[in-house]
Amino acid sequence: MNFLRNLKEMPLSQKVFYIIMLLFGCIFFTTLIGNHYYFRTYAFDYGVYNFAFWDYAHFHVSLIPCLEVVGNSRMTFMQDHFSLTFWYFVPLFWIFNWLTGSYTLLILLALFILWSGWATYKLIKLKTNDEWLAVISVLYYFLLQGRYSSFASDCNILIIICCFVPLFLFYFELKKYVVAGILLILLLFSREDMPIWFIFIFLVIGTWHWKDKRVLALCVGGILVCIVYFIVLFKAFIPMLETPNKPYTLFQYSVLGKTPTEALGYCIMHPIDTFKLLYINQFHNPVFNNVKEEFYLVYLISGGFILFFRPQYFIWFIPVIAQKVFNDDEGRWGINGYYSITIVTLLPISVFLIISKFKLRWLRYSFSILVCIMALSVTWYKMNINNRAVPWGTTIKENMFDPAFFHPDYDAGLIHKVLKLIPPDAKLSASSSILPHVSQRSYIYEFPDFKGADYIAAFTFKDYYVSSDSAYSMFLNHLIFYPGWDIVSYIPPFILLKKNKNGTYVNKVFDSIECGAEYIASDKKHLITSDGEFTDNPETRDSSVKRNGCYSCKVSSKNQFGYTYHGVNFKTGDFLKITVWKYPAIKDTGNLIVSWGKDIGKFTFNGIKKDSLGWEELELYIMVPKVRSDFKVFVMNDKSKPIWFDDLKIVKCSVK
Repeated sequence: MNFLRNLKEMPLSQKVFYIIMLLFGCIFFTTLIGNHYYFRTYAFDYGVYNFAFWDYAHFHVSLIPCLEVVGNSRMTFMQDHFSLTFWYFVPLFWIFNWLTGSYTLLILLALFILWSGWATYKLIKLKTNDEWLAVISVLYYFLLQGRYSSFASDCNILIIICCFVPLFLFYFELKKYVVAGILLILLLFSREDMPIWFIFIFLVIGTWHWKDKRVLALCVGGILVCIVYFIVLFKAFIPMLETPNKPYTLFQYSVLGKTPTEALGYCIMHPIDTFKLLYINQFHNPVFNNVKEEFYLVYLISGGFILFFRPQYFIWFIPVIAQKVFNDDEGRWGINGYYSITIVTLLPISVFLIISKFKLRWLRYSFSILVCIMALSVTWYKMNINNRAVPWGTTIKENMFDPAFFHPDYDAGLIHKVLKLIPPDAKLSASSSILPHVSQRSYIYEFPDFKGADYIAAFTFKDYYVSSDSAYSMFLNHLIFYPGWDIVSYIPPFILLKKNKNGTYVNKVFDSIECGAEYIASDKKHLITSDGEFTDNPETRDSSVKRNGCYSCKVSSKNQFGYTYHGVNFKTGDFLKITVWKYPAIKDTGNLIVSWGKDIGKFTFNGIKKDSLGWEELELYIMVPKVRSDFKVFVMNDKSKPIWFDDLKIVKCSVK
């Protein structure tokens, strides 16, 4: 009753504030938790983060085993970024992780975002004494495009620590300098770029209090602390963590120099060229020609134009924008991922403190509502990947309102049940989307790295971004057809394998179909396989060149297709190993192809081995797709010079 009475007596503005917090809290929690539940979080970064979170909680700083994928060197989490953030969270691991498991960091992130929104509301209210302006600023904070694009990156240290910047500003303005000082120390030790950013943040705070000598002294002291810490960080702390196999590599600004000192010198000696780098494509890759322009337009249209009324607020954006657009990684220049989260953090504070200076009340509220509408419009427009400067990938992780968000092409619930079958102390190799759920263990590798693993949990579609689809499929299917790995569970497209030290087949059923063009049907329209089924294109049957028996298939531009098997007895999820021999062993011609519908699913024209007669064996692995209309296996040659094919063999592996 007291709650209802208090709710009834609460001012309307406060009610609206709580409604905004509740609404966006639901959106943030649903988006973050939903992405993880539906296996849309990845080994990099969230799998690594979950391993480090678990590792630190057990007071270790271990080499991260899942980083030792083919071609990568292992390193500790501290060698990626010099950050103590997860050490602060160790108590939270023991409080929550027993219940929330691999979701813990995502839940904490959603709470931190809401906490940051609350701090923004309190700061604007404190500095403007306008409750409604503060309420609208929180709405604006939650509507900016970068808030949602950051969800595509799952959980990142920068997203987390940006949530604490409004808290620092609020407590500093509240003159609770001890609390603000503690927050500053925690932030400085969170990432190596924080000292530079806070130098500029203190400059803006100084413009707020340019007549207050005490505050100015604190700002100067803060700047000196940042400068000294930055020097010590790069001269002492980071070198202590470097090893010959893992030097510090995150200073990626080759257009400026190899070190922060060289970069600073370049900016001083070449100010015009430095300014040009803010908007030109320094690497001249035409794919990224409009990426920087898109970034500026998105945030200017979303309310950034207000900054021109008080240019002092451009100051604290200088280092974070420079860090974005000077970087060697073009992907950081634009609006994708979490690389705009620093802008999202300070833009609401800047915009609403400027608006608060408008003398006319109706003008203040008009502009406040306008920037919210514009931010919402831009965010919604950019949710469509086709409306972005780099139109590839997907925005499903950013948009819980996408119809596909809650409807992946697999049964996520069943997969989660199967993952519980893996012992917590088992050595496990998992594909990228699976790994974040199971990385809180001593031995966790990212498939296709499986050396030393007792279990492999993987999706059968390509789930490792570095590998090609064919290479990933070959890695997995070799294990499926190999007697050393049993199939514990198979829920297409997910499979769980367990190492079998006896070298026997368990839970696997094999059938094979062979065709050497030896037998032709009585209707003369088909060749007959070893199990009595038919293949098409008997007109390619030839006796002049053969590997075994009396016949083979001669294929050229005159008769392009041979050995066409329709696979009517295959079912969705069956694993197929398809081989055929070709002669002569000519590169880039003479294809073994699997297709369905209008698509060519897979093909190969390069062999895996040759025999003494000069024949070359082609090999394909494939999982029978869900939509398999007109599924067929065939050989093809569209060149005038003939190719002979012989000994087609299809081995089917299905689960008992």
